[in-house]
Amino acid sequence: MMDTVRKAASATANPMHHANRKTLLGRSGHPDEIASAVVWLAGPGGRFVTGQTLHINGGAYLGV
Repeated sequence: MMDTVRKAASATANPMHHANRKTLLGRSGHPDEIASAVVWLAGPGGRFVTGQTLHINGGAYLGV
């Protein structure tokens, strides 16, 4: 779950799965947290990373 502002053309209500789903961190993510991972992968720190799936979701994938 990302804490973003929806455009007028999108649904006005939050999706139902957002109401039922919590993260291990207890909050929604922020776009800058995704951007940090992209910058790391594109920079020298990620040069040896291949074929990985990064779940940048505060632990929501674990089904809390």
